[in-house]
Amino acid sequence: MSSVSFLNANAAITGTIPGYSTYLPIIVTTNNQIQTAKVQQENDESGNITAKNQIRATLITQVLDVIRKTVAYATVVNNSVLLAQVKYTESAVNKSSDSNLTSISQVVHDAANANAAALVAYGVIAANITTLQATIISFIAAIPKGRVGTTDGEEATQLLATLFKTLTDTWTKIDTLVEVVKVTQPNFYSEYQNVRKVISTGTGSFALQASATEINSGEPISKATFTFTPSNGLLKSAATNGKDNIVKKTAAKGKFNIKSMAEGTYTVTITKPGYKDQVVTVNVVSGELAKLDVVLEKA
Repeated sequence: MSSVSFLNANAAITGTIPGYSTYLPIIVTTNNQIQTAKVQQENDESGNITAKNQIRATLITQVLDVIRKTVAYATVVNNSVLLAQVKYTESAVNKSSDSNLTSISQVVHDAANANAAALVAYGVIAANITTLQATIISFIAAIPKGRVGTTDGEEATQLLATLFKTLTDTWTKIDTLVEVVKVTQPNFYSEYQNVRKVISTGTGSFALQASATEINSGEPISKATFTFTPSNGLLKSAATNGKDNIVKKTAAKGKFNIKSMAEGTYTVTITKPGYKDQVVTVNVVSGELAKLDVVLEKA
């Protein structure tokens, strides 16, 4: 039973506590606001990454088409210089990092543009070349969105930090008020402490599941390091049991669980040798299983 449910179920007792009626509505309202902000933040982040991946898929399709046709032309006319410029395998293009894909695509575009007249007979027309350049530009613009969307959500992060602080402060006031009935309502008081022990000790037991996968293959990444840092408004000592941060590594299947965390917003830095660092935020909410699934790109 949640703390709010317990209090509502004992309204006859809580109604006798001075000032109690002022604070419970704040708890309920703040919890609702946290849920709304959390959903909005997650939608924004996943939407940005999805958009980038969609543009990436389009760019790969376009550049491979131009590569095949340009390679055919260069082979027929024995143009070894052009062939060397554009002869990328499908596997190499698909597995390339975002930055390498951008470079490959631009090289292929420039080579095709320089041989535009000759390539018409092979199915590469001016519109194909123009479209390829436009997709390259769109992809470049989308790359930081995929990353910044999950790292920068400053407004959402600040709002959540404020809401969590309000929640913590209000629960502290209710905890203090309940002391009034410690003697007169011992059973209620004891049960309340059991329900509230997670918050009153400041450690929390809000489980989190995390995973790391490779952006192109979807394969799990083991030994990726996740460093959780409490955001503004969340006491570091309570969130991390006195340590500077919470640090975890993914296991062989690219996953790990955190059994106990304090409620609040965390900035999470993910690192793995050979991959680009990533910074995201995650919200740990009372009574919910927080999930953090990240995709890493090779450096």
